[in-house]
Amino acid sequence: MGTNNASFFNIPINIPGGTGPNSGRFGTLGRDTFRGPGFHDFDFALIKDTPFGHRGNSEFGTLEFRAEFFNMFNIVNFGLPSNIVRGSGFGVISKTAGTSRQIQFSLKVIY
Repeated sequence: MGTNNASFFNIPINIPGGTGPNSGRFGTLGRDTFRGPGFHDFDFALIKDTPFGHRGNSEFGTLEFRAEFFNMFNIVNFGLPSNIVRGSGFGVISKTAGTSRQIQFSLKVIY
């Protein structure tokens, strides 16, 4: 990526108090200072076991009902901004991350 971005950056040289091999200074902003938008997701599950039937003194089986909610509050999570310096889309967020709300129901017989 550095070779593609070479024409966009100027390497300062011979600056008083500068650091680095050319006595230049790039700034004081630390690494990984810029961050993308946060990711919020809330998953939830309800499980209900219902015994049925008898075999002697014990239950014959169990019917399990499950309801599972993924991204329950349907929060939109934006993707990371474009990091390609060349072009007009630099810093633009053009996609979402994760999925929309999904609900799943299931029945399971355990015997």
